[in-house]
Amino acid sequence: MAYTREISDPVLIQYIILFTMSSAERTLTHNQLTSLVLDKCNISFTNFSIALDNLIKIGLLARYNPEPTLCIYELTEKGIEANGFFYRSIPIYIREQILAYIAPFFREEIRKSSSRADILPINEQEFMVQCAIYDNKTPLLELNFYAGTRKTAAAMARHFKEHQDEIYQSILYAMTPPDEGSEEKK
Repeated sequence: MAYTREISDPVLIQYIILFTMSSAERTLTHNQLTSLVLDKCNISFTNFSIALDNLIKIGLLARYNPEPTLCIYELTEKGIEANGFFYRSIPIYIREQILAYIAPFFREEIRKSSSRADILPINEQEFMVQCAIYDNKTPLLELNFYAGTRKTAAAMARHFKEHQDEIYQSILYAMTPPDEGSEEKK
């Protein structure tokens, strides 16, 4: 549950951003940083943006734009030192919320990006679903299914994305023969 009282103190917002960056222990995209802070703290996006820009201006954060639509933030050495000095200025109930949210946030982000389910037309009235599960960029599983209608294909794609772990485990179990000494019979 997010801290519900609005945080409008610009200095506290800057401390929260530094703390979040330090706790994440990695560079963050603008979307990741925004989600990590605003999902757990009641801060207006305008106040968040002003604080973020100020941290960049004073050299506590660095901003990179490797692509026109991608913005990446990184703590500078000065920012690491400032966080170490000021993080105790953030109330513990805010720090705990952010710390508890970081690991599940990145796990969910990895899970979402580790699978793909695309709907492909066969002809004007028939569709198929192309599904894949990846470990980083290495494919672990790639399957194509005939779905018939677009509606069925969409349902299959959604189900695959929502239950990729169970589907992978079931297929792996079905494809792995029992050990020779095993009592299991099929």
